[in-house]
Amino acid sequence: MLDLPTLSVLLLSAFVHGAFGFGFPLVATPLLALMMDLRAAILLTLAPTICINLVSILSERHRGEAWRRFWPIPAFTIVGSLLGTQVLLTLDPEPFRLLLALVLLAYLLADRLQGVDRARQVPRWGLALLGLALGLLAGLVNIFAPVLIVFALYTRMPPELMVATFNLSFITSKAGQLLGFAINDAIDGAILGTALMALPLVLAVLWLGILVRRRIRPAHYRRLLRVALWVMAVALLWDSGRGLLAAHGVAGGP
Repeated sequence: MLDLPTLSVLLLSAFVHGAFGFGFPLVATPLLALMMDLRAAILLTLAPTICINLVSILSERHRGEAWRRFWPIPAFTIVGSLLGTQVLLTLDPEPFRLLLALVLLAYLLADRLQGVDRARQVPRWGLALLGLALGLLAGLVNIFAPVLIVFALYTRMPPELMVATFNLSFITSKAGQLLGFAINDAIDGAILGTALMALPLVLAVLWLGILVRRRIRPAHYRRLLRVALWVMAVALLWDSGRGLLAAHGVAGGP
């Protein structure tokens, strides 16, 4: 059943994505992970994320050039996300909540980095390894933005190609995650039904965020978003740290 806190998180994340052009899983995953199992949080975001990124890709003019120049990244992202999902579904998911907090912190720090002085070329095998790493992070914690930001800064990747490559890789990572859940018979019908039930509202709020983006100066709101992400990261670190300490205490008891 779709409860108000879950719906609120999905709608807030959709609005952020519409207003900034990114951010649905970046906001939704840590907030949902504070409310439920990380596996359930990732599964709940799959359908909305796929729809949101399909809309983004179809409206992206540089997707063809991004695919021609950087195709190993999205091609190998699906492999990495399948492997990452397999690990997530096989092992205890609690430590991955701590990893999620660390990836969130890495994103906040990477977003402050300066680019290099000149463009650097990365061979196709390097792009394939990058795609594999992106996919592993997507499968484990549903977020891979820090790695892609560092790569874009290192190579001086044009922003429009970075966005297009990001969206292509996100779609392939979601395909790998969905395949991983299906192979392991881990698709919870109730959770998927909740996501599909919320989808019309999510897309409506996404469109509202896009309309707002055309009328605001985003710098101020980006600062607010960064503050909110810092709060989420600290809350996740605290919550997952307490959980791990409690589990260790139980394991070490008589």
